[in-house]
Amino acid sequence: MSHPFWLLTVPNEGRTPEATFERLRRFSEENGKAYLVQIPSLTVGTLDSLMALSEDMEKIDNAIEIAVRKIERQYVDICSSVKSGTRMEALLIDGVPVERYLPSFVWEHAKYPHRRALPELVQSLRGTVGAMEEELKQLATTYADKNQKVSSFARGGGGSKGKGLTASALSTLPLEEFLPPDAAVKAEAKETDYLTTIAIIVPKSLEETFLGSYQKIGHDLVETADGTKCSPAVPGTLKKLYAEGDAVIFVLTILKGRQMIGKYNEDDVWQPGAFVDFVSLYTAAAKHHGVFVLPFNYDADFVAKMEKERQELSTEVERLHATILRWCKAHFAEAFVAWMHLKVIRAFVESVLRYGLPVDFLLAILIPNKNRDSYLQKSLDAMFAHLKSQFLGGPADESLDTPAGSSKDAVDYHPYVLQKATAVSI
Repeated sequence: MSHPFWLLTVPNEGRTPEATFERLRRFSEENGKAYLVQIPSLTVGTLDSLMALSEDMEKIDNAIEIAVRKIERQYVDICSSVKSGTRMEALLIDGVPVERYLPSFVWEHAKYPHRRALPELVQSLRGTVGAMEEELKQLATTYADKNQKVSSFARGGGGSKGKGLTASALSTLPLEEFLPPDAAVKAEAKETDYLTTIAIIVPKSLEETFLGSYQKIGHDLVETADGTKCSPAVPGTLKKLYAEGDAVIFVLTILKGRQMIGKYNEDDVWQPGAFVDFVSLYTAAAKHHGVFVLPFNYDADFVAKMEKERQELSTEVERLHATILRWCKAHFAEAFVAWMHLKVIRAFVESVLRYGLPVDFLLAILIPNKNRDSYLQKSLDAMFAHLKSQFLGGPADESLDTPAGSSKDAVDYHPYVLQKATAVSI
């Protein structure tokens, strides 16, 4: 939820700050709430130093606001993450919500000594928030990297990498990356001198067809003693292990191959017979039927090791999650307080340059009522219209539009110093 607020400074014009504020409060009470801010006795310095500082203030203000927004976004992301389950609570400042902090804002003299030169104070604020931004970047990067590794481990070691993949795509992966360990155990793979177990990946749409035809694949590869030909598939050994997305994984025991009888060549030299590899031939024949064969090589120890690493990494991610959550809560408050102090300094600098010395102006925080921003603005313009002739060099009844030659950032130009901001955008 967003909380717009304005920082307004106007000259006292011979009144006490309390009297000026009471007049402001009465003019604005229908459209918003006003709160008086006690301006500390900041060091003015020289006119040149104030003008130089004024030129940098908007850029520094924007930079600090960006850092505040990054903390807010990170907090939202960490609370709304799928694994989080964390109820998103309001970010607090000194133990209270931002809408209660704003009316009670006071300058923190211990943290930001008001007698320091203004450029030093500004650089101190900028450096403090800049360090937070860098720390958040490192935390977020570490968290994202480890989270990505957890997902990768889950796919690689937990049998879920094949989610959403076709049978053809699965056939290009090692079994460990899509076949869960409990499914692999059911395979009861055989490996002898004559038999081997293969994995067969079948599209779901072809499952029934495959069940009725797997013994016919490569039907002419094996020739028995009586001259009968058949498939190398061993009857009764087909077993369904697992279904994943568009594919079903089976195991089947087949004959490894056959050693052909040798013979003497024309030079009376003995030539050993060639070995007929039934596995490769069955694999090629299966592909013609739309199914895919893989050697059943499953390293259960590797999968167990990867699962252990995944669990350790998951624990680390959970720890980082809690760390970032605490960090955002603590550092949002610190960054927002620094931002408010920077805004007070900005209001002070611009007001001295606008109203001159000695310092005799009032600083107030305005909280516009819902959908009453434009009305509050008009009431301020009407209340302080007479300031235009005094500080802008024009008649009070002339338009308050941006003076010719003024900078683009003065689109909302008024005869008083005004900053508009949003406290929390989550």
